[in-house]
Amino acid sequence: MGDEMKINAIFEGGGIKGLAYVGVLRFLEKRGFQFNKVGGTSVGAVFAALIAAGYNSYEIEELVNDFNPKILTSMRGRRSEKIINGIKKKGLYSIVNFEKYLYSVLKDKKKIYFGSVKRGDEYLLKMVATDIKKRKEVILPEGLIAYGIDPDSFGIAKGVAMSCSIPLFFQPYRLGEHVFCDGGVVNNFPITLFSDDEIPTLGFRLSESPLQKAKGIFSKLKKKPLYDFDKYNIIRINTFGIKATDFEKGMEKRLDLYISGYNSIRLYFYQRFDFWL
Repeated sequence: MGDEMKINAIFEGGGIKGLAYVGVLRFLEKRGFQFNKVGGTSVGAVFAALIAAGYNSYEIEELVNDFNPKILTSMRGRRSEKIINGIKKKGLYSIVNFEKYLYSVLKDKKKIYFGSVKRGDEYLLKMVATDIKKRKEVILPEGLIAYGIDPDSFGIAKGVAMSCSIPLFFQPYRLGEHVFCDGGVVNNFPITLFSDDEIPTLGFRLSESPLQKAKGIFSKLKKKPLYDFDKYNIIRINTFGIKATDFEKGMEKRLDLYISGYNSIRLYFYQRFDFWL
């Protein structure tokens, strides 16, 4: 194999289970792979953004170890008030605090806007959100043009927040009159984002969908895949049945998730070693 190899990567959504991606990144870094383009949905968008900003697996692991899950579930008031407020706002929690946190993290790498992760006319970072009113998938950042928004000057953290707004758990994300929620509602694993690129794409899948409970409610928005998964390089990762929104358990089991991610890509790699020569 050559000294270094460029790859594109797509990360599936899956809430806290996405911590397994730390192990994936560790293995790829050790093998000398470098990312060309990255994309994903929900937590996949989080990791794609961190990679595009220049974070490596050791830095991301440090961020995870220092992360306070209460940033995701902070809410004031009595329990009854919380439930009523959640019903009114169509979600128990606001994702704004996480957006602010991610903004500060990206700012440390001086990669705040989508225009800062661009090569020529191509965006090296893409993610998926769902337009609730229009009932359709929106690929960020290019899809923002249809809303009269300049993709280059749009904040990466905003895009991630749009992609991560899990229905009923997080309140829908609003841009003026437009309302968005988790991209996983329409496309939790956007494997075709870089299908026209000559560089090979690796797709990473978590064992369960982060939207299982909400699937019935939003099933009409779900599109049937127009592609054959078998034609892509897909690595499936065991996440031990951890629920996407069980943040405390995910944090407790983060080492297990890291190891599972590492071993999954390791097994895939060595089973297909000739492919990479």
